[in-house]
Amino acid sequence: MTMSLMDAVAGKTDHTPEFGPGEHLLVWALRRMVKGKDYGPLVGREFADTCGEDGREVLATLHTFLLALIHTCRRELSIGHPGCPSLTADERQVLMLVAAAQNGREAQFDAQLRWLAADDDRPTLAMTARALATALVYNRLTLTPPASQLPTTCEREALTA
Repeated sequence: MTMSLMDAVAGKTDHTPEFGPGEHLLVWALRRMVKGKDYGPLVGREFADTCGEDGREVLATLHTFLLALIHTCRRELSIGHPGCPSLTADERQVLMLVAAAQNGREAQFDAQLRWLAADDDRPTLAMTARALATALVYNRLTLTPPASQLPTTCEREALTA
């Protein structure tokens, strides 16, 4: 049984994650850009291969989003090393933010913004996250939002007891 990266994001880590193309591209590029590993030509070529003639614009949108994220974030972000199969909590938050923007989940989008950025900085991060979400959707790179994780019956009973 395979699982999507967003299942891994949601905490369902019983199996090796299978990255969807959108999740894979975002995490891979994010790590390369933040860690400075072969950022220029390698990342540019991947975006050109994935997004065609829009590759430069989508990459520029991701770069703008990352700059906004770095400058608006409440604290220093934890980003994994390129090639690492597991996600950091901050990478999960970023993926959930973009997925919520793509899928019209405004309450989740707002919650992710509140978690990542201070009050005054949220409009900037929201604008760049929505721009990135739109650029990815336009290039058929839709992220799958994690399923709601409702408490199980046992957990609900424990919570009400």
